[in-house]
Amino acid sequence: MPPGGNRTLKYREMYHPNSGGWFQVVLYSAILIWYISVQIPYLLKYCRSKNWPTANATIQRGTMGRVSQGRSTIPACFIGYAFKVEGVRYAGYFVLAGKEDILQKVSKDLAGSSLQVRYDPSNPNTSLLVDCKDFRFAGLRASQDPYWLNQAPAFDLQDTIRG
Repeated sequence: MPPGGNRTLKYREMYHPNSGGWFQVVLYSAILIWYISVQIPYLLKYCRSKNWPTANATIQRGTMGRVSQGRSTIPACFIGYAFKVEGVRYAGYFVLAGKEDILQKVSKDLAGSSLQVRYDPSNPNTSLLVDCKDFRFAGLRASQDPYWLNQAPAFDLQDTIRG
């Protein structure tokens, strides 16, 4: 066999995947496209929110759950809030992720307190936290990322609005 014969074979194996390799490429591409389609609208909303008006919101008691982070899940607390714009009540929620014992304490301590949110003046149903790094979150990661919010256990935002 010529000295470079093995290299040619290895090159073909590396750069010409079999049908299973193409399936993985298509699968990973589809996952990437789905992820980007979720993240881009959120990022655009986040950037636009810098010019939105603010309102004081009342924090509701959180619901414990878990969120996916790669191949594992981590404890999370989904916390609702309610606010008024021109006499009409609106609601939203966010998630805190971290250690379960800290989550339970923070959720209990936050219930009933106020929080600043920004809302879309053309659609106040769309709101975001002003400060995701509020000191009252005890260093926990706060997020309104739709990927994490979609993992919330079933709870009714109508309870938050009535509360």
